[in-house]
Amino acid sequence: MEIKETYYFSPCDFDRNGKKLSNGTPFKEILKEFEHDFHSRHSNYYALYLFANHSTMLLLSRSCNAKKNLIYGMELIEDEFDPNTNHHIEKASNKKNIIVYGIDSAFMPLDENGIPRIVEEKMIFPLTLLIDNNIRDGVLHLKYLDDEDSDEENINAPINIDENNLKFIKWR
Repeated sequence: MEIKETYYFSPCDFDRNGKKLSNGTPFKEILKEFEHDFHSRHSNYYALYLFANHSTMLLLSRSCNAKKNLIYGMELIEDEFDPNTNHHIEKASNKKNIIVYGIDSAFMPLDENGIPRIVEEKMIFPLTLLIDNNIRDGVLHLKYLDDEDSDEENINAPINIDENNLKFIKWR
């Protein structure tokens, strides 16, 4: 099963640091509002995937105060989500860039140290970031996908990837 919602925003409403010109709201907070809207429309489901183009991912990374070497989002390979291939491409790269595969969902509770926690029984996982340059500026898609319609054995977690090498960015 796939549930998809499309959200619109005006990129020109944000400064180069990813903050809204009118009130200083970071784009990451706008994204959280979109996640809440998704869940209010589909109360049994949480968005697991964010699909957006490079410009939107850059806006998101800037709104999270990410270092310049952190690249938000995995490239789709032939229009498919392939974390293994992305991980191998990153590993083989001579660049010092680090791919950020996901960020904490708006619904992830924080533990006593302020670290976001996965809540498997409610299907609350980090929001996986996927780059789709067929999506125009000012548009993003939030999706819920379950395993039953997927060709992947487990779409919620990367397969055969050393978990010590995965990157997770906490919103501040």
